[in-house]
Amino acid sequence: MDEFRVPLLVDSNGLYITEAQMLFWINQAGGEESYTAGDPKFMEYYKNCCMYNLIYDMMDEDLSCASMYWDHAKEEVALSFPLEGKVSKKLSEITFSYDLDDSEEDEDFGIF
Repeated sequence: MDEFRVPLLVDSNGLYITEAQMLFWINQAGGEESYTAGDPKFMEYYKNCCMYNLIYDMMDEDLSCASMYWDHAKEEVALSFPLEGKVSKKLSEITFSYDLDDSEEDEDFGIF
């Protein structure tokens, strides 16, 4: 596996952030503090990394399941996939799984 693709920690749904992605966040100004403080910006970054990695891995097995490209207007990686395709199905399974695992009445959200 490419050194930039090494998972830091994989959750029960197979979602992960890579070591390189985490180091990128921590090494920016205020990154380590925002990570340890549970900053919403870090959580959004974490969620985006998990989605990127999930789709990247799925595309590694089946290149036709999604498209990944650079969005010049937003200056970020953009993803697209069919509404009824493999990626949509996997994301709905993950969302459903997080709903089942939720034991707290006041925390009814998942990663997606």
